[in-house]
Amino acid sequence: MARILIIDDDEEMSSLLRDFLKEDGYETDFANNGGAALGKVSRKPYDLVLTDFRMPGLTGLDILPEIKKLQPAASVMVITAFGSEELRHRSLERGADAYLEKPIPFHKIKALIDELLSLQKKRVIEGKNRAIG
Repeated sequence: MARILIIDDDEEMSSLLRDFLKEDGYETDFANNGGAALGKVSRKPYDLVLTDFRMPGLTGLDILPEIKKLQPAASVMVITAFGSEELRHRSLERGADAYLEKPIPFHKIKALIDELLSLQKKRVIEGKNRAIG
């Protein structure tokens, strides 16, 4: 079962995401700001991190490099209601694996999560095979 960290200061949105992902069998965790998220990432492994861009204190872009440093194998998806081409570019430059603008239908989020987790699993298997062979 994949473990997903949801970082969003919007309690309603994060609650909806957690419920939706739990129904699909994912283990979810939650942080309502960047500082709390970094604390969780430093203590517990995650397969995927979903982070809002705009939050009080540290933004999604602020924490992206540290998340990738602490957990390089974790996929990161930036979700924002304040999107732009520049923000998309900056997110991907800082290590995001995906970028989505709200409002997003949950089935689209689910499809992208499945794709990211599948690619991550493939990278882990390939890495183990290189280490063996």
